[in-house]
Amino acid sequence: MKQNNSYKNLIKETIVALIPCIFLFLMNIFYIGINYHYGILLVTRKAMITEIIIIYSLCFLLLGLFKKAKTTINIIGILLLILSIINQVKYAFMGEPILFSDILYLGNTGEIFGIIKGEFLATISLYIPSITLEIAWFSAFMILGNVLSKDMNLKNTKIRICLIIIPIIVLLLLFLPFHSINNFVLDKIYGIKDRKDYKGSTSIAEYYLFYGIIGGMHDQLLEDRIQKPSDYDENVVNKELTSAKENKNKIFDTPNIIVVFSESFWDIDQLEEIEFNKDITPNFNKLKEKGLFFNMISPSYGGISANIEYEFLTGSNVMYFNRGYVPYMQLFKNKSYYDRPSIIKDLKNNGYKTKIVTWTSPYLFNCGRVYEYLQFDETEYNYNYSDENVKGFYVSDEYVTNKIIKDFDNKVKGQKLFYMTLTMQSHMPYVIGKYNKYDVWVTNSKFSQNENNVLTSYAQGIYDADKQLGRLYDYINTIDEPTLIVFYGDHLPYLYSGKDNIIDNLDYFNTNDDKINIYRKYNTQSLIIGNFDFDKNEETKFLGPDLLSSYILNNMDIEVSNYYKWLYNSKDIIGSANYLVTVDKEGNFYYTNELTGDLKKLYDLRRNIEYKLFVK
Repeated sequence: MKQNNSYKNLIKETIVALIPCIFLFLMNIFYIGINYHYGILLVTRKAMITEIIIIYSLCFLLLGLFKKAKTTINIIGILLLILSIINQVKYAFMGEPILFSDILYLGNTGEIFGIIKGEFLATISLYIPSITLEIAWFSAFMILGNVLSKDMNLKNTKIRICLIIIPIIVLLLLFLPFHSINNFVLDKIYGIKDRKDYKGSTSIAEYYLFYGIIGGMHDQLLEDRIQKPSDYDENVVNKELTSAKENKNKIFDTPNIIVVFSESFWDIDQLEEIEFNKDITPNFNKLKEKGLFFNMISPSYGGISANIEYEFLTGSNVMYFNRGYVPYMQLFKNKSYYDRPSIIKDLKNNGYKTKIVTWTSPYLFNCGRVYEYLQFDETEYNYNYSDENVKGFYVSDEYVTNKIIKDFDNKVKGQKLFYMTLTMQSHMPYVIGKYNKYDVWVTNSKFSQNENNVLTSYAQGIYDADKQLGRLYDYINTIDEPTLIVFYGDHLPYLYSGKDNIIDNLDYFNTNDDKINIYRKYNTQSLIIGNFDFDKNEETKFLGPDLLSSYILNNMDIEVSNYYKWLYNSKDIIGSANYLVTVDKEGNFYYTNELTGDLKKLYDLRRNIEYKLFVK
């Protein structure tokens, strides 16, 4: 009888301890918004299985450790509340919910806060109502649970041991890299092989709607693990690389190269729903007629600039990694990466000096270690710039251009230099109080005043970036060494108006063609312009950041490694791609995981090449 009572108490205590977990599903609604699919998905999604298993296992474990149902309720409730609030804060600033991999950012918390501090209080204030409601809900559940579980103590030692050991085993099986188990869960529960949620997957928030918060985070964690491709054959990879053909029609000779990695630069003049008092990007549009202009597909939207930088400097494409994966932080972990490909190594092998100038610390995105592995000759961190060099909340594009000009004025004459810098001024937030004075303002718009303010703030940053591009071009025409400017935007901006992302309401991004909509959300542009004449009869119109660097190398009069030769030739089949959308040389768009024929063959081959060179 005593044993039966123990089991009855266990069941009762467990039910009470799980009261806060009900809020797990309400939390989905809070940060995503009520969606008409939600009721169906809540019933039908198989990923709910893992959510329930993970939460129940944690509850059983806590119950076994602390004996008291009341303690279990309080711990679970507080953990879920913290998870929910952190999730909303991240979503407010990046437009994406939390991932397990976000733990890697803990060392950069101070610097990341420094980047967003200009809008922190204003943005957080928008979420106070929902956060207050969540706290109220949690408090109600926890109070109810504490009342129901009063004096409930689990005294049976054997049951407690089982409640500790079994959940630990279950959680280890779910979270540790057991490839056969991981693959089974990804296939049978998360349906990764049959996934067709292209529209939803442009946002992990919508993606979580299909797989749940905990289930979605768990799925992202499993996809994060890079496994050897099932069709990997190193002999095929080696043969492909060694047979790569050299480009014979070189158009650049051996110029100095200035790379301007322009934060969130995008040609806002393409929008028809809003008009400004002047063109925002007159220099960019004028210079693209003089130089080489390419449409790009960025690997990210609204942030994670390190991934675009990674693609440009290595030629690797992050579409072969999981969503939320940052190779700088998750791949470059040991000294073996001294031996991995980079355009820096190819240039150094041809006598170039290489330098990168950044306006953050070496700790953000692990950049300091990465630049060392990529073997830059000189890395300059200028994150302690004075207020007089700030425009808006960050270092001004004018000051960055001053720095480029100063460094080139002091350059050793005749020394070939690859010089790269990253701008900051156009980084979010886009609030009307960002600038004291505006050169641009709205003259006609279909939007609210609040939305107009956001777009005006963004437009001012782009206007300044464009102005400095024109100034830099004028400067290189005063020096007597052949010099190229490579100018490109990293990703589109996350334009948050306080209610939603403005881009979601722009006609330009909401056509009747889903592929075009996705493409435009990730489409930035690049420009190559020089102070010397070169052949501009180039058929290539689409070139991703991963292929842009190989294009430059292969058109210079230098020795190029087989990897970059191979990448250059691949542009004639796939010009630009990310994990969602692919565009071929002719400008036809495809969903990336529905590629067929030569496109699929190239996609698979490149995945295997990148596995060998960057992962293995």
